[in-house]
Amino acid sequence: GAAIENLMELVDFQRQKLASQQAFVANILQMDVDRVKFLVRSYLRTRLAKIERHARHYLGEPMYRDRMAQSELDYATGFVELDNGHVRRSFLDQLPPHLRGLDEVSAEGLDMVTKPDVDEAVFCRVRVTVGEFQFETSEDPIVMRRNNIFITRYSIIRDLLEDGKVELI
Repeated sequence: GAAIENLMELVDFQRQKLASQQAFVANILQMDVDRVKFLVRSYLRTRLAKIERHARHYLGEPMYRDRMAQSELDYATGFVELDNGHVRRSFLDQLPPHLRGLDEVSAEGLDMVTKPDVDEAVFCRVRVTVGEFQFETSEDPIVMRRNNIFITRYSIIRDLLEDGKVELI
């Protein structure tokens, strides 16, 4: 009697405890999935913003076009077409024909197509050990080992990036 009831109460208690632990673990896993989804969405928003900011430049340079996914190329092309139409309807059509270009370079050398700032700071992770590397801002060479993370100007690590020795993060 009483011993069996106590045992059944203990079994029910353990079952409830297990169910609550599983729910807890499930909640943690769901939070982790949500975190990853947030990071992916954030990355994609950042990538699209960068494509929008320099779409004409990326589409005009074969090197950059080759690096873009087909969906990114389609997006950039559509964005430039929409932007061109908007700018023309808004004000370019009211200007004299010789002032309506969107991709001209002025006599002073000012380019209307914005380019990415290669001196902008980026985070990079070393994929393969590079060894000693001379950063312009450092007097002594820095040893770049696999999985080290650095913040530096893009222009400094561009060749390492193109060789696959570092990756942007």
